[in-house]
Amino acid sequence: MKLTSLIVALLVSPVAVQADIPPDRASDGADLAAFRTRLLAATTRHLNRLLDTNGAVAWLKGKASDGEEALAFYRGFELTGDPRFRRAALTLADRVLKDMRAMKHGVLLIKEKSRPGGETIAGGGPPALGFYVAAVAYVLHQEGGRNDDLKYLGTVIDQYPWNAGGWWAADMDVQTGESKMPLSKPSPINKTAAMAMAAGMLGEALRSLDPELAARLKQKTDQSLYAQIIPAQLADGFWHYGLTGNDPKNKDILGYFMLTTQELMELQYFNPAYREPRLDAALHKAQQFALRSIAPMTAPNTNSAGAAHGTPSTPRHYSPATDPKRGFQLGLILIGAGHFHEGIKIMEASLPYFPFGDAGMEGVHAAAPSAAILVRLPP
Repeated sequence: MKLTSLIVALLVSPVAVQADIPPDRASDGADLAAFRTRLLAATTRHLNRLLDTNGAVAWLKGKASDGEEALAFYRGFELTGDPRFRRAALTLADRVLKDMRAMKHGVLLIKEKSRPGGETIAGGGPPALGFYVAAVAYVLHQEGGRNDDLKYLGTVIDQYPWNAGGWWAADMDVQTGESKMPLSKPSPINKTAAMAMAAGMLGEALRSLDPELAARLKQKTDQSLYAQIIPAQLADGFWHYGLTGNDPKNKDILGYFMLTTQELMELQYFNPAYREPRLDAALHKAQQFALRSIAPMTAPNTNSAGAAHGTPSTPRHYSPATDPKRGFQLGLILIGAGHFHEGIKIMEASLPYFPFGDAGMEGVHAAAPSAAILVRLPP
């Protein structure tokens, strides 16, 4: 079946959709302020542990750690005014840029991957590429005076393998610049959304610096969003792992759904032009799905009946003791939607498992959403 036919079938398939649960924006102000204080204390405690006594930031590990921690540090600076956090953010951003410029196509190596014929390639690409580029671009754009670096980041995204139908290659050979798979194969939803996030952010940052490059990036973002991502959403708000409706049985597809929702929320934060009715409506539906189907199975809630659209690899319950990143991820989605009561409850259950000072992806998976929540909360 053709891609368009599959998408139409997904959209018209009968799904029982309940009435919306309105945001609880009238939550007690004192409770919200107290939560903000606790979350800020936890986030800054983590960031401080990544600094030595002279304020130098640690060397991090992980395919996107430097970029995402740079953004967490910069948001920490925006929240507290601590100059050490700003210096750390700029140090990490410069590390990412140095590593990117050392690569032929600006795409960092993630790991060796195999093509269908058995050939091994040095693989890199989204979602990590989208995250470290968007994060570094945000820091440099806020700082100003880094025009050449912003143009470089935009060029890397612009030259990454792209299908005009609305998706980027899922993986690339970082040495040759070629897509691992034929570009006719649509990429997973979270990888497509990660690239849309980066391209959309740079489309705005470069609007006056390089109008032609900015226009190309915006066109790709728009094509990805409005021709692929939004049409692929089900009536209940869920996005399958693949744009064609595929859900591999060996993946926790709810995690990829939450990652996709987070990426699109960040796109709107980075570029306010995308706070518009079509994407607003899609995110609202996704946030409603998260509230109804994922929150009940996430600690401290105890439902273990399993969520809608689960696969054999989907946990029946998310516990911070075994998978803390899911609570932070879900907390951002719920609190960003104004569902403060449920989001704060889940975050409070996750905070005792914050991996303070972890220099790898476990630290990022707590710090990045925590900082993203803090910049969205009322002061």
